[in-house]
Amino acid sequence: MRKLMLILAAMFLLTAQDQTAAEAQDVIVYSPFNDEFMQALSRPFTQESGIRIRNIVISTGESLSRLRAEAQRPQADFWLSVRPAILAQAHSDGLIEAYEPQGSETILQAYQYPEPYITAVGTYPLVFFYNTRAVSRAGLPTPSPDWDDMLNPALAGQIVMPHPATSGTAYAAITTMLQRVMQNGGTEEQGWEFIRDFSRNVAQFTRSGRAPQSLVAAGEYPIGVGFYDAVWQAQQEGFPIEVVVPNPVFAEPYGAAVVNDGPNVAGARAFFDYLLTPQAQSILTRFGNYPVIAGINPPEGGVVVPSEQVVSIDFRWSADNRRRILDTFQEVTRAEPH
Repeated sequence: MRKLMLILAAMFLLTAQDQTAAEAQDVIVYSPFNDEFMQALSRPFTQESGIRIRNIVISTGESLSRLRAEAQRPQADFWLSVRPAILAQAHSDGLIEAYEPQGSETILQAYQYPEPYITAVGTYPLVFFYNTRAVSRAGLPTPSPDWDDMLNPALAGQIVMPHPATSGTAYAAITTMLQRVMQNGGTEEQGWEFIRDFSRNVAQFTRSGRAPQSLVAAGEYPIGVGFYDAVWQAQQEGFPIEVVVPNPVFAEPYGAAVVNDGPNVAGARAFFDYLLTPQAQSILTRFGNYPVIAGINPPEGGVVVPSEQVVSIDFRWSADNRRRILDTFQEVTRAEPH
């Protein structure tokens, strides 16, 4: 009996060691992308390297909070789809590495950053979108490229967008609203006046950056504000959604980062290298993303973003003032994420 127990104990130990070794080959990713997207994106990488990608679907703002809470014992290895302002803040907080992946020299000049902790992976614009049936049913004017038209009293309670405290999408929208006013000779306070008036037309500030696209696709709200990739995917599924590119438009690329002292730093770095390959960039376009390297076609039927409409975002200002901007947004709007 004693000999049998020793054999069983040894077998258990070997099994546990095998499981630990297998888990060490996983790369845990925090991203707002759905599992279908991440499975398609990571499949060639896993086939080549044997490293599995385990995706945790979470909004950017919430993932930043989680990384801070886990800083003493990181649970994730990689952070995907993060705007430069938030990457800058995370690096200053010691949450991410300053890793420059292989292939970064092939990134188009327009998407290059001198900071080693900011590397563009993909891009898509922040757009207005609307459900044609819901807008017609409610007798509403369709959105125009003019931000000021979104203040129309007829749109009260008709717009849905994310909340900047939990969503990087919304933080990009809020900083665009502010910098649009400031770059046109106005003051930040005038920018906040615009946001206050705009918020009166917003029926719901969602917790997730991609929830508005789903709500508008389903016709629960007629108009939304959000990133184009999820809108494009809804269009491919046959939902009656049209897109308007605002003027100015936020079209800053999103990046990624290796988590400081994560469980599988080597695997995370390898995945980062892979994301800048033509193979990975081509897969991104199948989900409404635009590539950041040359020689890759944009998403089929994708919206055209005129370069002269792209706002020049001061991401350092957005990073340095993030806490203050979020606090002021809360004071001005009294809005809570749902």
